[in-house]
Amino acid sequence: MTNMTFCQGLYELMDSYDGFIMDQWGVLHNGLHPYESVLDSLNHLKARKKQVVILSNSAKRSEDNVERLKKLGIRPGQYKAVVSAGEVTWRGLKEKKDAPFKGLGQNCYLISRPDDKSLLNGLDITLVPEITEANYILVTSFDAAATKIEDMDPIFKKAAAKRIPMICANPDMVTVYGHERAVGPGAVAHRYHELGGAVHYIGKPHKTIFRYCLGLFDGVIPSRILVIGDSVQHDIAGGVAVDLDTAFITSGIHASAFKPGMSGEQKRKTMEQLAQGYGGIRPTWVMDGLIWQTPEAALRERERARMKE
Repeated sequence: MTNMTFCQGLYELMDSYDGFIMDQWGVLHNGLHPYESVLDSLNHLKARKKQVVILSNSAKRSEDNVERLKKLGIRPGQYKAVVSAGEVTWRGLKEKKDAPFKGLGQNCYLISRPDDKSLLNGLDITLVPEITEANYILVTSFDAAATKIEDMDPIFKKAAAKRIPMICANPDMVTVYGHERAVGPGAVAHRYHELGGAVHYIGKPHKTIFRYCLGLFDGVIPSRILVIGDSVQHDIAGGVAVDLDTAFITSGIHASAFKPGMSGEQKRKTMEQLAQGYGGIRPTWVMDGLIWQTPEAALRERERARMKE
């Protein structure tokens, strides 16, 4: 059983790690703006020559995520690489060499928001309006404002009966936009699975995408790499599955469980309940946010330095 340690900032971990695999939504930003102290933290890591790989379940390609980060003030020089589930999906559909993409066929039934079809650019596929014409289903996003998941049941039942496979290019069950929470593509895929359909998830928590990230670090061994995320189900479980240390951010997707003003013991109990809800998966570390150092900790550091003078 992993012992969870609560820490007040990244500065406490600098002697233990040289590489960081960081989630986007819920850790670096909320889709609208970066969280407080994120830019400062990234700058501190860069100054110490730490390597950062940003890993996202975004169904958009890596270059699209780089542009999104730029708009939020997070520059390419502050991290080493961006890896997205969408990028891995796009490459798989482009090459169709390996499972689950090999032999998929040409006809695709797409489930996405009307404004979210950029993943199809450069792919030789045919979108079909009727599920009975499809060789496979591709889920990149879900327009929860216009459709309920249950509304998809008649289509999914037909597809499951015909054994049409589904590719889910973003396994997130919930999507974060500012303070809003919406149904994620992973929830759509989960519904299809419940109705008997075969689903192939691309992204976290599955091992392939984490191993891909590990190959991007220069001279950093796995024991010196930390996964930072706000989802126990995706970030923490994925890191644990490939034997990496993990840090859980309480202010992301599970923020409603961690009330302002909670004591350390209350946070620990809440974290334990959360872990139990996901099969007993526990992070190595727990932090309120991606911060370098709390004001209180910084003050203590300055006091210690002054006492040594």
